[in-house]
Formats: sequence, structure tokens, C-alpha cells
Amino acid sequence: MSDPTDFHPDRRQALGLLLGAAASAVTPSGALAQSAPTDVGVPRLGEELTSFGAVRAGNRTRAIPPWTGGLTEAPRGYVPDRPSPDPYIEDVRWFTVGAADVERYKVRLTAGQQALLEKFPDSFELALFPSRRSAAAPQRIYDASLANADRARLGENGLALRDAAVGVPFPIPANGVQAMWNHKLRWRGGTVSRTSLTAVLSGDGTRSLTRLREDFASPYAAGDAAAPPLLYRRTILDPKEQAGSSLIVQGTLDPIAARTRAWVREGERGRVVPASDFAYDTPDPVTGGICTADMLDMFSGALDRFDYMLVTRREMYMPYNAHRLTNPSLTMRDILWPHHPNPQFLRYEMHRVWVVDARLKPNFKHSLPDRTFYLDEDSWQILASEHYNGKGELLRYAEAHPLPDWQVPALVPTMEFAFDLTADRYTARGVENGLPPPRYDSPLKPEDFTPDALVRRGRRG
Repeated sequence: MSDPTDFHPDRRQALGLLLGAAASAVTPSGALAQSAPTDVGVPRLGEELTSFGAVRAGNRTRAIPPWTGGLTEAPRGYVPDRPSPDPYIEDVRWFTVGAADVERYKVRLTAGQQALLEKFPDSFELALFPSRRSAAAPQRIYDASLANADRARLGENGLALRDAAVGVPFPIPANGVQAMWNHKLRWRGGTVSRTSLTAVLSGDGTRSLTRLREDFASPYAAGDAAAPPLLYRRTILDPKEQAGSSLIVQGTLDPIAARTRAWVREGERGRVVPASDFAYDTPDPVTGGICTADMLDMFSGALDRFDYMLVTRREMYMPYNAHRLTNPSLTMRDILWPHHPNPQFLRYEMHRVWVVDARLKPNFKHSLPDRTFYLDEDSWQILASEHYNGKGELLRYAEAHPLPDWQVPALVPTMEFAFDLTADRYTARGVENGLPPPRYDSPLKPEDFTPDALVRRGRRG
């Protein structure tokens, strides 16, 4: 394969970040203030870089190990038809970051982590474990990602995705929009179905629970260019008074010409109506309004209202390999404390992440106009995000705690936590402890994610 950086000035900007160029040299458009030199050793996809564009080597201190293919085999002790055991159960806690350690480790911490440590100095901490680069994907996804590096591009509006298929669109992203497309279209299995709980918890001990069935399909990953690229459906199972209420979302590759479409049905037999307002900063009722509609899946919104700047690649303490959190023997009370999750079951590791800053464009409105996203270099999963108001005050902080499913293989988010830092409350999405594991081979088709499908399901009761 040809070198994907040849004759692409924007890609040389991204390589400047790989080779240590200062973040200040990057402009919002993704161009370098000064061209990167051409006589340096340029990392190549599939060699020094993985097929997803991650640096294959570890870091200088060896705190981050080399990527050797991720987790693709059954862990020791695996028994078919039972939950997969923790492959890293013998790992010993490396060290702990508490409120008194914030200044020492500030460069490795997100602003959201610092806020939680300072807000709850007596109960919240970050447990650091050895880094395990467990993210993996099927070979066809790697092959498609390599092919996309030579052909994928942004359309005339700078937002629409063109000429990409199946794999990561931009393994070497030239700007923030390309990086965000990588997250939106990352590999997480072709179809997924799961039953889980969403909890909203307050510091006074109040909690509300919603049991959901969620279905996801990626025609994009299947190579189906005729269907919407991403499809999502959720149906409320409990509480009883909301049972049957459903939401369907159809994604798009062009947020200007063909916007994301959504429909809702209130109750099992309610009318199916367009949900054009389930977008951008509309509060998501399932999360008690803590999350906005575009915070689903950490970020799943349209890209048209923000300017996205690819800032840098940093070594940071990120949630990863969340097997401790998903142990089926744990109860919700074990995991979800009133103010924040029980830190005993949270695992953090040092990983390299792409940092993307999002700023609201002039003449647009959004309740969270200033955002920062941290994208895992090995999978393009957003692991953390910060959401500010127009005054630069941090209002929301979210983390996705992922784990590797070796049977797919894929790195998939299990629980997502979003904290309302203006009030003492947070939401936990994807609580599956004691519930059947997700199915990655569900026979879902694009027609299952249409308004007609909601009508048919409602008629069946």
C-alpha cells in the first residue's frame, strides 16, 4: 500500500502531532502554521502505526506498553454460556490518585477528574492499574481502515463524509471533524442488543431507575451504502407507566444535506411521531436531563454546530478494561454510591488519547457551547468528555468505561457516567450486572429501525 501521507498537507499536520509538534502550531482548520519537515522518518500505517493510526510502540517509560493485537482469545477460566472472566484479575493496583495528589498528576488528569477529586476529597479517588492495550477488531475492519486512509475525504461543506466504507474513516486525522467521524463510525460490532439499567442518583440518596432494551446496527460497518450508516433503538421496559415508549434514531453521513432523523412512540400503543427535537442540547429524559441528546454514546450528534480542533495526543489516566465494574455478583448498591460510583470498582490506566476541543459556531445556540473530548487512540472510543457553559465553567463531565469483548472482537463501552457538577447528582447508563450479556449477532435489519417497525411492534403489544 502507498504511504497515506504522501501529497496530503493536512495529514502531515496530524503527523506533526505524532512526531511531537507543539499543539499551538495547529489551527482550527487543521493546517500547520509551518509545514512539517519531509525528511524525518514518517510513521506508516500498518507498521509504526496500527491500522487505526495508533502508535504501535509503547512510551518511553514503558507505562504504556506496545500494542500487540489486543485481546482476541478467551481468558483463562472461560466457560461457554457464562460471563467471561476478567483476563487481568491478577493485576495489582499501581497507585492511587486522591484529592491531595491533583497538582502532582495534573498533566495526566482531565479537568472533570480534577473536579470530582476536589468536590469529593474524602470518598472519590482514581485507582491506577497497569495499562493493557486490549482493543482489537476483525481483520476486515483493519483492511478497510487502511483503504480509507487513501480515499476518505470530507465533502464540500467540510462536514460530510465521502468515499469511506466499513473501517475507521481517517486513521491519520487531519482535523477535529475527521477525529469525531472516527468515533461516530468506530468498530463496536455490526449489531448489538442489550438490556440494561439507567440510574439517576442524587447526593441525598434519591435514585430513579429505567430498564431499557437497546438495539444498535451499523450498516456502515457491514458495507451497506444504501442504508443509514448508524441505527439505534431503545425501548423502556420499566417503570411500568412508561413501558413500551420507544425512540429510534437514524444517523447520516451528511449532517447538512440529510440530517439525523428520529421518531418516538409514547407507550406501547401510542402514535409514532417525528422527534426532530431529540437533537443537540435537548435534555435526554432517561438521564433526568443530565445528558443532552447529542451526548448519547458519549457523542452521537450532528457535527454542524461546532468547530472542532484537533489539539494534541496526550498520555492520560483513562477508564479502561472495566471488568471489575461489570462483575455479575455486584449489586447496584455496591457500584452506585449517592455522590459518585464506588471507586473500588473503577479501573484507570495510562493511555494515549487524541484531544479534540469543540467550540460553538457563531449564530448557533447550545446549552454546552464549549466541549473537550478524549478519544482512545487504539479504538477511537471517546473515553471522557467535558462540557462547559459560555463562561468557561465546567457543568458536565462524562466517562465511558469500556472493556474488550474478545469474541467479537471489539472494545465496547459498558457503563457511562455523566456528572452534573452544578448539582450533586449523576447518571449511570448501561448497568448490566446480573443481566444477560449483550448479543453481538442479533438478526437486526435496517427496516427494524423505521417508524413502520415501531407501529408493528406496538400492534403486537
